[in-house]
Amino acid sequence: MCKEIRCLKMAARAAEQSGHDVFRHGAVLIKGGSVLNISSNSDNHTSFGQRFRHEPGRATHHAETACVLGLDKSTTHGSTIYVARVNKEGEWKMSKPCSMCHEVMLFVGIKKVVYTIGPSEWGIYKISEDMNEASVGY
Repeated sequence: MCKEIRCLKMAARAAEQSGHDVFRHGAVLIKGGSVLNISSNSDNHTSFGQRFRHEPGRATHHAETACVLGLDKSTTHGSTIYVARVNKEGEWKMSKPCSMCHEVMLFVGIKKVVYTIGPSEWGIYKISEDMNEASVGY
């Protein structure tokens, strides 16, 4: 099994633990083959995420933001984050990070994002100012 699928399955298991009713996301942060953190989203407010939110409203704990909270930038710099969204049946759904999460990941130095698109499908992009997608996997 390839590394992307293995890590996305870990993120999907984290997503299943989410307390959110509709959007169940999970994230796994990896650097040098080691898991740095695993988290899921919640409907709780995050003042950290609020700093990076450009749209009106309050920022909730997205899985990506929750995954980096409490970690020093020297730890997160150069890491890869795997993000999964699942429905109630556990099937993969679109989980491309939003602009707030992209800004958070850029700020903490994450270099690559791997995210679910649909059943057995994922996308990969490198963190940059423009959120251009690099490739899609199946």
